[in-house]
Amino acid sequence: MKNNFKDVPSSKDRILNATLYIIGKDGFQNVTIRKIADIADVNVASINYHFGSKDNVINEALKCITNKFMNSFQLLDDSQTAPIDKLRIFLRSYSDISVEYPDVFKNFVNQLIYNGTHESEYMMFIRQKGSDSIKNVLKDATGIEDNHTLSLMALQIIGSMIFPVLANDHAKFISELNYKDKMTRYDYVELLIRGIQHS
Repeated sequence: MKNNFKDVPSSKDRILNATLYIIGKDGFQNVTIRKIADIADVNVASINYHFGSKDNVINEALKCITNKFMNSFQLLDDSQTAPIDKLRIFLRSYSDISVEYPDVFKNFVNQLIYNGTHESEYMMFIRQKGSDSIKNVLKDATGIEDNHTLSLMALQIIGSMIFPVLANDHAKFISELNYKDKMTRYDYVELLIRGIQHS
């Protein structure tokens, strides 16, 4: 596990990459300064110098993941790609990130459900821009003009992407499918796309 990020020249970037790696592989609860230092191939003093504390490192890593999710939504703005293909590319990217960092994804959703008074940057983005981006692509792909119907469809898509990640291994028990498998996820996306095309 050690030295996975030796090729990254900046020790600060190595620390962030190592933190993301631990979160993605083992979850938040298993992030320790010593483990970060070992994987990033830095000493503990370097982590304290750049970030000051484990919480600060985790917060910076969360910002990186938030940016990855927000970048997925930028795929919906590509004017050179057909609307249904934009949606497909977006859903694939979104599902890949959510499966790579399931604990982070669950944390975003938990904040939405249990801490409604304080929005994370990600949830604020979804409310202010992300949902509209999905609705605009749905409008272009289906020809549906009614905002209420488009909002329902966007909610259905977001909910469909959230459930398998929240269910985690229980989704496999329920459906006998492994959502962590890329081809299974992409088949799932295609099923969503077919449903939208027949709207």
